[in-house]
Amino acid sequence: LMAYADEHSQEMAADNQNLTSSIAQETIEENNGKSFICIKEIRPISRAKALRLKTGDVIVGIRGEVFNGSVEELLDIFDEIDDQDGGILTIWREGFSFNLIIYGPLGCIFEFTRDEITRDINKALPDILMGNIDELITFELLRGIDSRCNIFDTRVSQLGIYLPPVWLIQQRLWEPLVATLAIYAITLAVHWVLFVISVILLALYFRKSQLVLLRSFNLHKGKQIWMIIASKNMIDAQRTARLFDPNIVFEPDLIGPPPPVELVSTKKKKKRKSSIPGQ
Repeated sequence: LMAYADEHSQEMAADNQNLTSSIAQETIEENNGKSFICIKEIRPISRAKALRLKTGDVIVGIRGEVFNGSVEELLDIFDEIDDQDGGILTIWREGFSFNLIIYGPLGCIFEFTRDEITRDINKALPDILMGNIDELITFELLRGIDSRCNIFDTRVSQLGIYLPPVWLIQQRLWEPLVATLAIYAITLAVHWVLFVISVILLALYFRKSQLVLLRSFNLHKGKQIWMIIASKNMIDAQRTARLFDPNIVFEPDLIGPPPPVELVSTKKKKKRKSSIPGQ
């Protein structure tokens, strides 16, 4: 009888140990599969709207680290972000990820991701690059209906300050180039002092208005701001954008033309015809 009791107690201890191990494993799996926060609604006037974020975009990381916290914790982090230095926000959209640099709250309504989206993100999480804010540059992409896209660095160009005509030629802004050269010519013809003053004033103008010029003239050509991406260089930004639109053509193009579209429909028709008996 005592032997039976000892055996029974050993079995109970083994069952308890297995149960404890099972609970621990489930806890680990649960922690690894925590939900992320996605955008449910974007206010009409907000940073999210300006950054071209979309409903359904998932926040997988912030400040270079994976984020699985609550909405309240996320909003607290947004409030702590320095409005001068900014912070990295890593977004998951349509199976791909990209980085942004934000400078405060987004102005969105958030919710937790669904189970299937959470599983997909957790599977891809090891391959998602969040980067270092000191290495990232913000690029704006303006795309037309013909899938042609202008991409430019949002940093202030020193060339645009000290040699505005050269910068305008580089950016293919012909109308401002003509106006700038006309101002130089007219002021130089009147008096050299007036010419020097105009050079200084134009340098100050181009220091503050480079991004405005690039945007306005691209909008005038029928292009709209499509994406804003933070990458190490323009090549990486183009590669990231190509993931979301395989047919996009960049100006300037640093990664080559998009891949040719295969005539899949023609091949399917041939297969269907050959499968009909007697034909």
